[in-house]
Amino acid sequence: MRIGINLLYLIPGVVGGTETYAAGLLKGFAQVDKQNEFFVFVNRESGNWPIPQARNFIRVICPVEAINRGKRYFFEQFRLPIMLKKYKVDVVHSLGYVGPLRTHCPAVVTVHDLNYRHIGHTMPMFRRIILKRISINAANRADAVITVSEFSKREICVAEKIHSDKVIVTREGPRWERKSEAKTDSIKVQEVYGIPGPYMAAFGGGAVHKNISRLIKAFGQLRGRFPYQLVLIGHLPADIHREELPEGVVVTGYVPEKHVLPLLTGAEIFVLPSLYEGFGLPVLEAQQSGVPVVCSSAGSLPEVAGEGALYFDPLSIADMVEKISKVASDRDLQETLRRKGQINVGRFSWEQTAQKTLEVYEQVWQTRHQA
Repeated sequence: MRIGINLLYLIPGVVGGTETYAAGLLKGFAQVDKQNEFFVFVNRESGNWPIPQARNFIRVICPVEAINRGKRYFFEQFRLPIMLKKYKVDVVHSLGYVGPLRTHCPAVVTVHDLNYRHIGHTMPMFRRIILKRISINAANRADAVITVSEFSKREICVAEKIHSDKVIVTREGPRWERKSEAKTDSIKVQEVYGIPGPYMAAFGGGAVHKNISRLIKAFGQLRGRFPYQLVLIGHLPADIHREELPEGVVVTGYVPEKHVLPLLTGAEIFVLPSLYEGFGLPVLEAQQSGVPVVCSSAGSLPEVAGEGALYFDPLSIADMVEKISKVASDRDLQETLRRKGQINVGRFSWEQTAQKTLEVYEQVWQTRHQA
């Protein structure tokens, strides 16, 4: 088959989890498939974004910029279908919620979650409306919808009234393999960010659903009980000022990807306090790094983290304090969570994701040609 991969949404370093998904899926394809041809349609910003250096991968740079959403959506709906025909694409897969509504070939779209329903109030109105309207239409018109968790599948089927047979779950995988030198790298990276001692790690960021403000308040209550810093990997939310932070909070600011794994590996505990997650890849990456996980019970997180995490109610600072304290004070529990986390993460890989995604392509192609 000639497979089109629609990455017109991709702004490197900006779109977060959907970039990780794209990179992981393409890497998985390169490992499991040497026969099909992959035409990767990218925007100008992604002209140098790394795709697999394999003979069956062809980059197609489209004359549009993703930062201008209006023009990008127009290009996606009216120009991309012409290009798909030009390149004789047999199946097109749009990886970022939206895709062309009319194509000559079978279409697949990945809807990662329904974030516009849960955190839509934090998005610009134009983006929220477009995501809701075009994403729903793309999902309804697509030959198949891929999502990343059973939790997201249930939401999509109920809220958007899409038959469950049409929605296929292909879970994600961790970004990195565990490295023997990760601990040594961690010590060096801690020096870069001025981390003076043992620490708990969490990912920062501006999104309200990441629930960083409650985590900081919980850490303020924990401070003094344990000799841990709280390291927020990334930026503070806009509504929190550095001068308001409790003693012991370290905010790294921007972190290049090569530093993320060492920062995770060096942590004594990883905390994910999110109010909503369609998948929750950071918990897998912490488990892969051998770090005990304490996380929210919201969304897909129990499904993804399995028995390798201790859960708390993300709306309850008291529960957050209790569960973090329990893990921080119990070395045996830490070791149990490490062991169960390592077992759990073995359920996930990008090779599995890629293989199942290829089966979806084959299914929609066969169905269209048998009709």
